[in-house]
Amino acid sequence: MSLIRAFWLAFSALAVSTLSVQSTAEDVELYLLDPIDAILNNYCIDVNGPPQGMQLRGPLQVHTCYSYQGDLTADQLMHSDDIARGKIRIVSVDLCAQLDGAEPGDTITLTGCADIEEQSFKLKENGHFGPTLHPELCLTAGPTSWLGGPAGGPYNENQARTLTLQRCDAEALRYQGWGTRTEMLQL
Repeated sequence: MSLIRAFWLAFSALAVSTLSVQSTAEDVELYLLDPIDAILNNYCIDVNGPPQGMQLRGPLQVHTCYSYQGDLTADQLMHSDDIARGKIRIVSVDLCAQLDGAEPGDTITLTGCADIEEQSFKLKENGHFGPTLHPELCLTAGPTSWLGGPAGGPYNENQARTLTLQRCDAEALRYQGWGTRTEMLQL
């Protein structure tokens, strides 16, 4: 076999495997399985601020999932393959969630994606989702919600809650149970 043919076959195999991996990724939202008190839809992990004016320096929050409007939005859109690899990456800004600390009550914020433990998360079969570095902690929606809307109004029925790390607890699963979906489920 000629060197050129061997190179071509290796290149073709790599291209096909790369395309097959890329084609399996789906656009998803990471949502709280229990709707708790959601008026419009479940809660999703969200970047604070409207999709066209995301506040990238603050901690992530949970907010009404925008899929009730028919599409996933820039401030909530993730890829399924990133989550499977342990990354919370907001696709539109190509930034990843990173631990701000490792104590209950600490938050996660967005930063440049890197292959570091502080950016590694695991979605477990029971829905608990937390840092692999601290498996006793889970991403947890706050106990109270507030109505959304831009500063100064007008307010709307979108709801928001804090997102912090708390000790994983089966009793708190309604605030700690997460899943992914490509569109809003019709109830």
